[in-house]
Amino acid sequence: MVFAISASPKQHAAPSAQRSRLQHGLSALALLACLSALAPSTQAGEVLADEAPSTALGRPVKFTVYLPDAYKTGDSRYPVVYLLHGAGGDENEWRTKGGAVETLDGLIKRGLMRPSVVVMPTAGPASWWADGAAEKAGTAIMNDLLPYIEARYRVQKERSGRAIGGLSMGGYGALNLSLRYPDKFCSAAVISPAIYDPLPPETSAARRTPQFTRNGQFDAETWKALNYPAALDSYRANPHRVPMWIVSGDHDYLGIAPMSANLYWRLYQIQPKQVELRVIDGDHEWLVFRDALPDALQYVDRQCRAVK
Repeated sequence: MVFAISASPKQHAAPSAQRSRLQHGLSALALLACLSALAPSTQAGEVLADEAPSTALGRPVKFTVYLPDAYKTGDSRYPVVYLLHGAGGDENEWRTKGGAVETLDGLIKRGLMRPSVVVMPTAGPASWWADGAAEKAGTAIMNDLLPYIEARYRVQKERSGRAIGGLSMGGYGALNLSLRYPDKFCSAAVISPAIYDPLPPETSAARRTPQFTRNGQFDAETWKALNYPAALDSYRANPHRVPMWIVSGDHDYLGIAPMSANLYWRLYQIQPKQVELRVIDGDHEWLVFRDALPDALQYVDRQCRAVK
């Protein structure tokens, strides 16, 4: 089994701590592999590749979709989670690097999460899931992908059956889409979110994407207009609240841990009982993203079950 650890230009943890995290990750992966090998194949979810036509982009939105085991034989409609990738990723990243399929199989088998359909799309490796200067990736998700999923797959169409999550750029997207469309999502998981306020650091991929570029240069005003603080007033005025699970590595070299704490505090002022913050050991890396996913999925599932 192969897994990836994102290299970072700066190391913050002592070598022994890094080795400990690596050994922990390897042990967890080995356990997952053993459990998967021992479990009957009939209990595993199915993974398919598909694409939704997109008027907003002028090209299809490709996605990988996880269908729980029970989907094959019944006629029930299932909750759906949209899981967004980070900068430079694609529709396969959560599956190949994030262990999403193994995690979902394990949670569902153990009764820790309802059987759910999980959609892992890509609107482009530098889309930021937003209607930016280059293209309308946010509109593509909301107006093209969601209707396609709800027409083609047996998913619940009510707000109470639709959650969203993502890592890094995908965390930025999950947060912004849920704040701008709180009537569409029952909960959100925001993992190591690239939500720099007021501006991204020079090392961030956000400074090099056409989505935030004007006249060939990074445009600060475009970034500010699309980042989550710009959506808070309208979100506060909306009757719907989207419970948020926020998690970051404590040694994240992009400074995302304090940004996550600031996001938590801002949301706490609006929904004190519907926001959680976790800071765990690690950098901006797949060991953190993988470790964060099980708790994130369980949280959004619990919160959506509670929606009336």
